[in-house]
Amino acid sequence: MPPRCRVALIADAHFHDPTGDFGAGVADGARVLAYRPWSEARAAGRSVNDSAHALRAALDRIAAQGIRQVVLAGDYSDDGQAENLTRLAALLHEAEARLGLRIHAIPGNHDGYGVAGKHVAQRIATAPGLSQMVTSDPDLVGARLTGAMHCPGWPAALDPLAAFGQRRRAGDLHWESPFGASDHWGDRRYLARSADGSVAHWLVDASCLVEPEPGLWLLLLDATVFEPRDGITDPRRKRAFHDPALAGWAAVLRVKPFLIDWIADVMARGRAAGKLVVPVSHYPALAHLPDLQRLLPGSALVRRSPGPEVAARLAAAGMRLHFGGHLHMQGRRAEAGVTDIMLPSSCAFPAAVTVIEGDIEALSMRHIVLGDLPHDPPLAAFLRAEGAPDSASLGQSLHTRARERLLTRRLARELPADIWAAVQAHRLADLPALMGADACALPDQPLTDLVITTVLLAEGGALARADLTPAQVAGLRALSSLRATRDDPLALWLAGLLHLLDQALDAELDPEAGAAPIP
Repeated sequence: MPPRCRVALIADAHFHDPTGDFGAGVADGARVLAYRPWSEARAAGRSVNDSAHALRAALDRIAAQGIRQVVLAGDYSDDGQAENLTRLAALLHEAEARLGLRIHAIPGNHDGYGVAGKHVAQRIATAPGLSQMVTSDPDLVGARLTGAMHCPGWPAALDPLAAFGQRRRAGDLHWESPFGASDHWGDRRYLARSADGSVAHWLVDASCLVEPEPGLWLLLLDATVFEPRDGITDPRRKRAFHDPALAGWAAVLRVKPFLIDWIADVMARGRAAGKLVVPVSHYPALAHLPDLQRLLPGSALVRRSPGPEVAARLAAAGMRLHFGGHLHMQGRRAEAGVTDIMLPSSCAFPAAVTVIEGDIEALSMRHIVLGDLPHDPPLAAFLRAEGAPDSASLGQSLHTRARERLLTRRLARELPADIWAAVQAHRLADLPALMGADACALPDQPLTDLVITTVLLAEGGALARADLTPAQVAGLRALSSLRATRDDPLALWLAGLLHLLDQALDAELDPEAGAAPIP
């Protein structure tokens, strides 16, 4: 009988240590805490101020359930700042020693940049209502200068966390990279070429295969691709590389095709040896939520979705299952024989850790939710002083921020202008008339509320649905049953919105109901 394995996947931890030395912060007794101002954090896509607290709690909860293997699936740091990378490595070493965990990490687009790195500039609160710009860029006038904010290039950015799976460790039953048995960066280089072949840079690929316990092969895939731009030969220039956040697996096919060949070899050997192969990268391997992409054509989901050729190539390589983060969403999609699991972030709505357990014959998935986590007391005091809305938990705070972000930032740029103007101009009670549906009594609230709720449910899957009361679910079910008889653009868009709402309410994995099988 094959051995049963359990693995926890933490995506997009975006670790920022507020106790780190960034040259500025809020006085807290003998400490100085480097918090981001609430004015900037209120509509951010993640809660950087909560990220360290959330990661520590996630590791504690994982260990409390007897899970030993943990994978950080990229964007484990806030923005690759040297101080955060050093502090994160210290936290992970401490967690391994204290909790008996075995932690593995694969980088994402936030964890380093290109060859020479980049300067990072961020505003840090110095007192309630006051802040200071802090940077590693000497050319930024008026900012406080510190090397702690510099984001290194590769492989320097990989060094702090290299001990967590990127190099062979005592106890590994097997370890390899696409280039062989050597774990040295110099032996793991490839030549990245621009589209027209005019520019080429040697870069490091951080992919590796590790067997930390019998029967389990963790296939950690470095899909962070720094693709050189045509005509820019100096890798130190700001625009020397295409944005890796928009590249992912599509760029792997162009720039790192050797990775596909290696995947095929690993999958074949794994099947022959009866290993449970768990492929993890930072990026999605499939295009998720196609209905949402049609509703929000300007969304990052559209820009960050790989084309169908990725699924076809991975399927041809023998990959049947893949786990990826990057999107801060939860869900799954199957295409061309590949099932792609979207991993939620530990510090964005809905905050959770994904757990997979089983063997080569049967595999299931569940989540450890983090939404009930209270704010760290010093952070809670800071938020009150900054005038942030009261929130009893991380989940409540993240939900408030996610709604604010959609209302004030996302919908205006992701929706067609005419649709956004119409949504803002109408109330929920107008919905039947706008669609030509049968008249019914509806609450007198902004139509934007329904749009925001639907988007959050679609992106958060059942983890987001778990926050709804039975009465709220019943009310949304009634709305989703409305049918349009008009065929003008607004009516058709609203019909698509309600179809998406109906799908979101049927999300298949209830985080309170235990593990669900992965096909």
